[in-house]
Amino acid sequence: MMYRVINNLVDIRAQHILIPTGVPTRDHANRYLQPFTSVNSYKFSLFPSGIRLWNSLPEEGMSAPSLEVFQTRMGALHE
Repeated sequence: MMYRVINNLVDIRAQHILIPTGVPTRDHANRYLQPFTSVNSYKFSLFPSGIRLWNSLPEEGMSAPSLEVFQTRMGALHE
């Protein structure tokens, strides 16, 4: 779902939540700031947990040119 949100493939406007880190790290340049959460019901909701998972993905997943390529690359990680 995060790939779809980040690449505007769904009608969810999340620019106020998806804030780039601003500084490229050794992992990849497409990282987003993790929102502060003090309540578990929010911590494990779509955006906080999705951002945490997205930031942990390898660069080749994030740079996929299409959803199909992204899914293929992510499937290859789990094999």
